[in-house]
Amino acid sequence: MVLVVTKPLMSLFVQSVCGILLASTASAATVDLGAASGFTVLGLDGGEVIINSATSITGDVGYSSGVVSNTNQKVDSFVGTAYVHSDATFDHTSATFAPTGGIMSGTTSDNLLDQANLDAIAASLAISAMSPTQDLGEISDNDSLTLTAGVYTVSDWKYKEDTMTLSGGADDAFFFNISGSFDFDSSTIALTGGVTADNVYFNFMGSPVDTSAAINIGKSDSSFNGTILALNDSVNYHNPASFDGRIIARNINLHSDFNMNGPSTVLAPVPLPASMPMLLSALLGFGLFTRRRISR
Repeated sequence: MVLVVTKPLMSLFVQSVCGILLASTASAATVDLGAASGFTVLGLDGGEVIINSATSITGDVGYSSGVVSNTNQKVDSFVGTAYVHSDATFDHTSATFAPTGGIMSGTTSDNLLDQANLDAIAASLAISAMSPTQDLGEISDNDSLTLTAGVYTVSDWKYKEDTMTLSGGADDAFFFNISGSFDFDSSTIALTGGVTADNVYFNFMGSPVDTSAAINIGKSDSSFNGTILALNDSVNYHNPASFDGRIIARNINLHSDFNMNGPSTVLAPVPLPASMPMLLSALLGFGLFTRRRISR
């Protein structure tokens, strides 16, 4: 793996960091997906995006710098815009891949995607730095749970015909820091009491870049709610399950009549407990690695 630093991206990253640090002067810090919040699907710098046989996508899709995407074959209903970076490798069939907002490229798209990558990095690091409410360890079959708002650490997540119920109000946030694999089949993330998918985050902490499909979501009777943040991992989502939220990941493989229903508006910051010494250290350390490229 080769890490390449560019001055424009470093400057943008510093701006993102400053935004988070300034927020910490209040009684509670905030995490904000920033430019990344407008995307339903965002393939991060240097990754791969495959979109093959979708029933529906609602929201924007982003192909960042260095992304390879040669399989964009069929989306029955695509209500949104595709943003393609000038440094991405992108191919599609116009008869079957036709977002209502068109396919955008050029300087404006490049700037949007570069900023979205930096904002996704900053948000993931902020979530990673939060003090956990509870360590759930390994979540396995027959571990149906009901949780209230908080920050949860998870080693591995293996669900089959199980339900996790998130209970609270519209302003309550749920954060899951996951260090291992994630398998989600015929299962449900249920939201009760006014909880919204916009305030649920699944943050994957894999490092270094793992090109295997470590995050698997499938089966037609699954119901998934929340944002997947996977800076260094791959997401494999298939079958016509119900998915409300976002997928922001290094590598993304969407296939087999999948459905994606993304955000209708850009999110406001979500309140979270402050943990600034750890956050500052993580952000400063990560500042040297603003753009990742894979050398094969």
